[in-house]
Amino acid sequence: MTWRRVEIDISDEGEGGETSHPSSSLGLDISASESHSQFLAESSHISEVSRGHEGFLNQVGVIPESSKMASNEILPVGELVADLGGSVNGDFMEIPMPSTDRRDVVLEVMEGELGNLARIMSPSSFGGVLRTFRLPSGSIISGATWNGHTLGLSLENHS
Repeated sequence: MTWRRVEIDISDEGEGGETSHPSSSLGLDISASESHSQFLAESSHISEVSRGHEGFLNQVGVIPESSKMASNEILPVGELVADLGGSVNGDFMEIPMPSTDRRDVVLEVMEGELGNLARIMSPSSFGGVLRTFRLPSGSIISGATWNGHTLGLSLENHS
């Protein structure tokens, strides 16, 4: 029983999301976020740093699952969605995450004797958010996309 990361696609790079290459012609009108993104886009050494950061994040997953699960409540998917103000429509669910930098959000899934579980991790300066939830019986997450600051999860039934 190990967690497997699910890649989250971005469906609307222009709608309220972070831009990957802000215009350098903005001069003093550029925001801190845009300036930071521009710096990262223009720095050739960032790919090496990103690989090192990814390696570190993968090492974090080495913590025994039993200790992680013991400190984290597993919610039914309906309760999680209701807590976060989202919605479930058939085989698609939406979870609003308006104050989250979507580049830092991690979605992982695990198949185990308790059924299929998923967890959403959103880091922050105060420890971040970790929500673990049980998928409906026989369901798996077949895709994940960002639409603005709403995380959409496509479910597929395998029962």
